[in-house]
Amino acid sequence: MVNRAGKRFRTRYFKALPLPKIFCLDENTDETIASINTLRNNVLTKAKLTKENPANSETGKLKVSEYFDLKTIKQIGPSAALILASIFQRAKFISGKRLTTIDEHKWNPNVTWVLRALGFHELLEMQPLSKGPSYTGSVNIQPFVSGQRADGSELARLQDALALLLPSELRDKLFTAEPYGGMLEAILNSYQWAYPEGHEWDYPVMKNWWLTGAVDTETNQVIVCVYDQGISIPASLPHWTHWNSVEIRVKRLMERLKLSGPIEHYSNDGLAIRLAMTIAKTATKLPQHGKGLHTMVEVAERAKYGRLRIVSRNGEYIWETGKRPRTLTHEFPLQGTLVEWQLEL
Repeated sequence: MVNRAGKRFRTRYFKALPLPKIFCLDENTDETIASINTLRNNVLTKAKLTKENPANSETGKLKVSEYFDLKTIKQIGPSAALILASIFQRAKFISGKRLTTIDEHKWNPNVTWVLRALGFHELLEMQPLSKGPSYTGSVNIQPFVSGQRADGSELARLQDALALLLPSELRDKLFTAEPYGGMLEAILNSYQWAYPEGHEWDYPVMKNWWLTGAVDTETNQVIVCVYDQGISIPASLPHWTHWNSVEIRVKRLMERLKLSGPIEHYSNDGLAIRLAMTIAKTATKLPQHGKGLHTMVEVAERAKYGRLRIVSRNGEYIWETGKRPRTLTHEFPLQGTLVEWQLEL
């Protein structure tokens, strides 16, 4: 038997689809992205069917034969949790309904705590809080924020909340690093380029960005994540305002590196993100953000140790204190763009 929205069902009617034990884009990147893609397609397809056939959903005629088994997760990273939240919120946006949970009482207590702290109780039909095992982790995650336009007050509240989790002597150092500026730049670029008019989406689109932050209270490391479900940086790059001025240089660089195919091909995604970081002027046309994506690097530069990580489609770009910027190309694509900072102050 399994628990589902407070009711009990025989398990033979459901096939459990296990999620990775380490559900983390940092420690288990490819397996986590592959699982996110499978979950996304499954959840959004069911949400679309529910919207198209609401009567079947109400009467139970809409067949639900499988579910994603969250009890297999033993560790979850803030960025991976944020992406899950964005998928479930989009499913709720499409169908108008919250998904239910199964075997929630068997989930790892630390995973449950992270998901509830992030705000999953607003996205899923979760069970009432019970007196189970307490949280034993050290990462204090903040409730996610989501929107379409840039709201500076929301970003300021998150930055202030993260500062309050730090020892008093480190709070001013966080304000000096100013993750606020990087978050705002990520959101502005999402608004400008992630959701172009006329694009054909596989599921009804929710043109939002998602944002959260966390502090490891043992190490005082600060993590900030911004995510959108748009077309990705590599897909949008050839359409950027300043692309024409660098296109010839890009082609020469690709010839020198003996790279084949157009820059927007997925095999060149890491290079495409790196090129986006070199475009000096932002296309948002806002004078206070004239450095474009480089504003994101500056957040990491101002910390004692900082790492900026951008994952978009199959590509990844990493800027890290004391190291040369590097790029990677992953086997599986991440739908949209994730920007993540790790800061030690």
